[in-house]
Amino acid sequence: MRFAAGLTIVFTVLATTLLADEGGAVRTAPIRVGVLSASEKPASNTSQGLYIRILREAGMEAGPVSAEMVKAGALDKLDIFIIGGGSGTAFNKSLGPDGGAKVEAFVKSGGGALGSCAGGYSFVRGHNEALRYIEIANAVCIDTEKGRWARGAGTVSIAPVPEGMRSLKMHYANGPLWRVTDAPGFGRTEALARFVTDVKKEGDPGGIMPGTPAILGGTFGDGRYVLFSAHPEFKWKLGNTPMVVDAARWVARGKLAEGEKISYAAVFPSMLLEKSSK
Repeated sequence: MRFAAGLTIVFTVLATTLLADEGGAVRTAPIRVGVLSASEKPASNTSQGLYIRILREAGMEAGPVSAEMVKAGALDKLDIFIIGGGSGTAFNKSLGPDGGAKVEAFVKSGGGALGSCAGGYSFVRGHNEALRYIEIANAVCIDTEKGRWARGAGTVSIAPVPEGMRSLKMHYANGPLWRVTDAPGFGRTEALARFVTDVKKEGDPGGIMPGTPAILGGTFGDGRYVLFSAHPEFKWKLGNTPMVVDAARWVARGKLAEGEKISYAAVFPSMLLEKSSK
C-alpha cells in the first residue's frame, strides 16, 4: 500500500521544536511523526487516528505510514515512529524482519519511538518470532502464557516513579506486563510509572500486575523511546493526552546528553505543571 506518491509522506500542519545538535547549538526543525497504520485514513476513534489528532493539535506533523512505506525507506523522512493499539504480533509481521531492522536502525541513529498497548509488545524483547523483529527496550513481557495476556479492559491506577507524585487514571486494554532486564546490547531502560491496580479475568486470583512497570522510557543507540502499557490516547476525560505530546517532544530530542535524567518528571513536565496549578 502507498499512502503518498513517491513514498513522500504529506502532512497538513507544520510545527517547530527546539532541538540541540551534537555541538550543543539550538536549531528549529519540524517534528515529523509517522503512525503505523494499515489504513490511509485511520478512523478518528482508533488509536492511530487519535495519535494523529493529538499530535497535529499540538502543532506537529503527523500522519499514517504503512508497513510497506517503512520497508521502502519512509523513516528517513521522520523524527518519530509510533505503534499504537491493535496487535503487536500483527504489526511486526506486517513489517517483517527487514522492516523491523529499519525501525531499529532508525532509533539507533537518533530517531524517536512511541508505543502504547500493542506497541508496548512490539518494541521490547520479543517472546515470539515476529515480536523479535524489533527490540529496542531492555525489557520482556511476563505472564503471557496460555492467553493470560488477554486480561481485559478497564480504568487502571498508575503511580509515577519515584513515589510521592500524584497518581493518574488511564484506560487499559490487554496491555503488556513488563520486567526490565539487563541483557547486553541495549541502552538504558527505566520504569517511569507502575501499576497500582489489577485487571484480571474472572476467577483469576491476579496479583501479578500491581507494581509492574506501566510506562517505560529509555534509549537505544542515539535514539529514545517511551512505551505505555495502557492507552493515554483514549478516554480524553481522564486527562492523559498531554502525556502523548510530552513523550513525543522528549523522544524527538535525540541523543541523551551527559547527565540527562530519564524520569517521569523529565519526560512528562506538563503533568507536573497540572499538579502545581491545582
